[in-house]
Amino acid sequence: MGAWLVDTPLFKMLATSKAKRLLGWCEANDPSLYISAASLTHVALAISKLPMSQSQRASAQHNWLNEIITRFPDRIHPIDAMIATRAGELLPYLTSSLPLHRFHDALLVATAQIHGHGLVTRRADTFGQWTKVPIATV
Repeated sequence: MGAWLVDTPLFKMLATSKAKRLLGWCEANDPSLYISAASLTHVALAISKLPMSQSQRASAQHNWLNEIITRFPDRIHPIDAMIATRAGELLPYLTSSLPLHRFHDALLVATAQIHGHGLVTRRADTFGQWTKVPIATV
């Protein structure tokens, strides 16, 4: 596989100290990694939900997110009309998890399909043959 779209939970893990193996994989595959703008939305939402008592953590995570945006400017895929309509076609295949998660996962798979990427994830059980993209688990 030439290029990989990083699933949002993996992307979020990169901000933690628990991601040593994942960081190693990402560093080895760095030029071929892409992010969906939908993932940026999820991360920004998670940061905004941190309580005021964790303002230092929120600030550090904002800085991390800004570094990612700066580092990957040409490897962040927007959600355009083609991806949005393809995601709508994929939603019936996503029958597990909450509706918000299904919508987000459909956007990720549509992005991978449209751009010819595989999807790297820890949630192989969520994605299956219906995705019609290679799935790598890290």
